[in-house]
Amino acid sequence: MIASIARQAAYGAAALKRASTWLARVGAERATMAQLARMSDVELHDIGLVRQDVVDIDALRLDADRSALAARLAGPRRAKLAA
Repeated sequence: MIASIARQAAYGAAALKRASTWLARVGAERATMAQLARMSDVELHDIGLVRQDVVDIDALRLDADRSALAARLAGPRRAKLAA
């Protein structure tokens, strides 16, 4: 009985930790998206993005990996800039 209660408490603590870290990650991503939205087109071009990329990235679901999409969009443009 006590092992069952301890197991449920551990599960509840793990779920709470996942929820709190998810909230922190979403908050950080929103701050980053707000910063990208405030950048000029020239600044976005310097990092390999265009205005539509910011719109596309911001349209993703909250649980999606926004940084992976940003890297995938910016990669080919950065390669062209380096060449």
